[in-house]
Amino acid sequence: MAPPSRNYDGYSLVELIVVLAIVGILAIAGVAMLGDRPGTSVRALLDDLEGTLANAHKTSVASGNDVLLATRGDWAATDPLILAYGNANLGTATVLANGATSSESFRVATTATGLQAVHQGAGIVTNANSSWWGTAATGSQDISTVNPFNLTASGFNGILAVPADNLFQGGNNVNAVRISGFSKRFTSTFWIEVVSLRNGVPVSGGPMGLLVGLNNGATIYKFYNPGVLSGSSGQWRKL
Repeated sequence: MAPPSRNYDGYSLVELIVVLAIVGILAIAGVAMLGDRPGTSVRALLDDLEGTLANAHKTSVASGNDVLLATRGDWAATDPLILAYGNANLGTATVLANGATSSESFRVATTATGLQAVHQGAGIVTNANSSWWGTAATGSQDISTVNPFNLTASGFNGILAVPADNLFQGGNNVNAVRISGFSKRFTSTFWIEVVSLRNGVPVSGGPMGLLVGLNNGATIYKFYNPGVLSGSSGQWRKL
């Protein structure tokens, strides 16, 4: 005998509760993602830069040759910023020229009228726009008071106060860092500062990030600060 058929004239109370719960969870997740969009942009940019630096180091290790990290340009559609790498014997100018079309280099993404959306939410601090860092740091923990930057013998102490160590000097100023094919280490200290942006300017109290490579070191250190907006802690942490 066939079981009695069910009359489908609506959802049961249990089904409605389940649906509403799922919708609520998705809504909360969506708000959280939108609320942390600046932080997501900063971390994504840090990851992209770290990837380029790591690939350059791997190239030196695999080939046994010295490799140059070379930079120039600004975080803008005019004279856009580039980080390229290549055999040191080629020279900085050739490394940069090759990097203009290489998929291995990092370049700020531009359109005919400005920056692409992927690079509008965060940007690199060059010496030409060094004030960006101070603006973004408003209300956040001073990184110079944080381990390892507060330790004299760590190699990190005071490095952010040396503009020449900024890997991105900005504008027409070309900068380069060598990776030794013999020692597999960086031959000079460098750092990269990243801040969140809105309408092309840094967000006061917004998320920040930092990459550091030390002289005679082979590690790329990554630090992140969520800023103080939307109740964030403003505390630095190593990633």
